[in-house]
Amino acid sequence: MNRKQKTCILVSIAVIVAMGLYPPWVLESKELWGGKPKYTLEPGPYSWINDPPVRVETKPSSVSWLNDKRKMGSPQARARFIDLYRLGVQYFMVAVVTAGLIITLRDRKTG
Repeated sequence: MNRKQKTCILVSIAVIVAMGLYPPWVLESKELWGGKPKYTLEPGPYSWINDPPVRVETKPSSVSWLNDKRKMGSPQARARFIDLYRLGVQYFMVAVVTAGLIITLRDRKTG
């Protein structure tokens, strides 16, 4: 394994660690239908692993994402868990690109 291939592996490890620290989330929102709560799950934004996102309504017509502790208004949806499907697809794509680069960057033997 040459130096370029080792660098490629180290960069891909750093990218995978960064994706793990800033993962995609799944949000759960609660709506009232006929007086009964209805819970829905939807893909959410990316946020730090220790600070899950919360969707809040700031004005009647606009919705924003806040990751800090200063929430304006009542939360409309909360992060329930990390979206492992999207994160898995990202990990797979990094692995495929890394494997392709390692094969491409190998030393050519001249004969």
